[in-house]
Amino acid sequence: MKKVRILLVEDHHIVRQGIKQLLKLHDNYDIVGDAGDGVSAIEKTKRLLPDVVILDISIPKINGIETAKQIRSIDPDIKIIVLTMYEAKELITRMLDIGVSAYLNKESTDTDLVTAIETTMNGQVFFSPSVSKVMVEKITNKTNDICIPEVNKESYNKLTGREKTILYMVAEGYCSKEIAKHFSISINTVNNHRASIMKKLNIHDAVGLTKYAINVGLLVNVKQKKSIESFLIQNGNSPKTRKPLE
Repeated sequence: MKKVRILLVEDHHIVRQGIKQLLKLHDNYDIVGDAGDGVSAIEKTKRLLPDVVILDISIPKINGIETAKQIRSIDPDIKIIVLTMYEAKELITRMLDIGVSAYLNKESTDTDLVTAIETTMNGQVFFSPSVSKVMVEKITNKTNDICIPEVNKESYNKLTGREKTILYMVAEGYCSKEIAKHFSISINTVNNHRASIMKKLNIHDAVGLTKYAINVGLLVNVKQKKSIESFLIQNGNSPKTRKPLE
């Protein structure tokens, strides 16, 4: 089996060594290098061309935001996993717009980090639970701000903000249990929303909702679709099975 080649970028030596020791427990990972600042990270990315870069945001010389941009310009196929203490909505959004493949805070578990690597290598995106909340807000903003074709505007405007968001997620194939978990509401409440949506739109099944969502332009952003799909699936893991990061 081909090993996943990983470059670790973290300015705190003790933290960097701890993460390296954690990853060395997995035979399919090869830590090809590490860096303590943005300049070294970019240089080593060019030279080593890793599969994955685990990147802190608060690093010297060149910060993690600019470093991520330059890594993406070197090779857009390199997966960038952000591992940081910062969770400001604006920062998360900015990093996602750059195209990072995963975003975790440093309170994440060892299981989360390993899952993030495996998930990104499979072409999906991984977010820790707190980041997932921001992503749900992004979905809500997307459904509220989207430009709806005039022919569909009347029916679409019948929906509440929450119903627009749930329409988007149902149309992508997510079940009531997944939606309920990430909105912290009951399954019955989600089902009531679904029934209300179908009644207002005169649609009778999920396939019909998907067709409607395509027609009004909700599902045009494929990259965003993958992000949402990934965080909903990954955060179905039970926190009771997780071990804290060393």
